[in-house]
Amino acid sequence: MNKIVLLLGLLLATSFTADAQYYRYGVKAGGGFSKAVGSDAPSDQINHLAGIHGAFVFAYEFASRLSVQPELHYSRKGFTYDNYTRSTAPETALAGDLRLDYIELPLMIKLQKAALFVEAGPYMGYLINVGNKVNIVSTDPMADPPIVLGREDFSRDDFNSFDAGYAVGGGLMLESGFFLNMRHTGSLRPFPKQDLSQRNLVWQLAIGYMLPASRPGNW
Repeated sequence: MNKIVLLLGLLLATSFTADAQYYRYGVKAGGGFSKAVGSDAPSDQINHLAGIHGAFVFAYEFASRLSVQPELHYSRKGFTYDNYTRSTAPETALAGDLRLDYIELPLMIKLQKAALFVEAGPYMGYLINVGNKVNIVSTDPMADPPIVLGREDFSRDDFNSFDAGYAVGGGLMLESGFFLNMRHTGSLRPFPKQDLSQRNLVWQLAIGYMLPASRPGNW
């Protein structure tokens, strides 16, 4: 008798799960703010930098209201040096914007209740470009504005190519397919090749659209 009950339960669970399965795909884009954090990134010398991002999104619901969502994501990160003195010559500092452009592959697990959803998962990233607008300036207190002594020669070779970290977020999904998504991502490894502890920290807001749901087999 117990075996029959167990078998019926498994059949019902399988039927329920299969009934819930579907996939969707779409796009999203938006903006956000990024910063460097770590023991070598004091908050009074490194500020937030505004950036853009966009992604192709694929979602597969494998159980009722629970889905896995891989993405192909472009993200501009970076920060602004504000008289940064931790790795400079005496009486000099760094000032200006440093932009780091990544292609990322987040793998999110998403739980949805009515129109609201929460999500979390890991991501991996690859650095494709570095935008450098960083100057070397004098720290002479008598110079106002600070005297520009030259350009800091940052290049892609100065940074680690691969990044990895976590992502958490939430948002609102409408029945029409339009959605609003807020996400926080944090790197788990430093991005400079030199002996610094600086890591990427990002807040992003995006709007997007997902095509209507399709059942597996209707690819």
